[in-house]
Amino acid sequence: MWLEPSDTPSDAVVVLLHGGPERGFRQAPRWGAPYLRMLPFGRVVRERSGDRIAVVRVRHRHNGWNGRRETTAVEATHVLDRIAAQAPGVPVGLLGHSLGGRTAVRVAGHPCVRSVVGLAPWLPPGEDPTPLRGRETLLVHGTRDLVCDPAETEQFVAAATAAGIDVRLERLAGVGHLMVRHARLWHELAAEHLVRTLLDQTPGATDNDF
Repeated sequence: MWLEPSDTPSDAVVVLLHGGPERGFRQAPRWGAPYLRMLPFGRVVRERSGDRIAVVRVRHRHNGWNGRRETTAVEATHVLDRIAAQAPGVPVGLLGHSLGGRTAVRVAGHPCVRSVVGLAPWLPPGEDPTPLRGRETLLVHGTRDLVCDPAETEQFVAAATAAGIDVRLERLAGVGHLMVRHARLWHELAAEHLVRTLLDQTPGATDNDF
């Protein structure tokens, strides 16, 4: 579903970017765990913002990164283009988990993006932090993540800092990849960052699904 004109928010949009496999060309199912895992984050963002932030739920047509194709990043860029065309000037926040975290980082340079949250992000060596320049960025990673190495996130933050890019990192001790343990904390950290960095004094918003 696209943001219909009557639903266009006057203040901000958050785009939810789910995780997925490194390689995959199947559409992410509505009942799949990576997609469903992001829905509570959208609800908390809306609650914390007093329904002043619209939440766009992206369900990728091709659910993998797929090497140089960077499939999820291409799809996310199309979503941002559509938001910018339909709601010009409205600031956008990106909220991605795992593969979605890498997707968020890669497309953060889009002109409509103001804020980024990466949850247990997949940030392999050599990932370029440049798209985050000028963006309010929070990365959250559990120290016991066995899927996406938290040490790689540490290295990414160090590279960003060396390049003069401000990235805030929250380390969650003893927490793994799926954001099950201390789920409320994951939700609140993400929502607090997005609400604080996106909102101005204008009312409005809804909830949508691609």
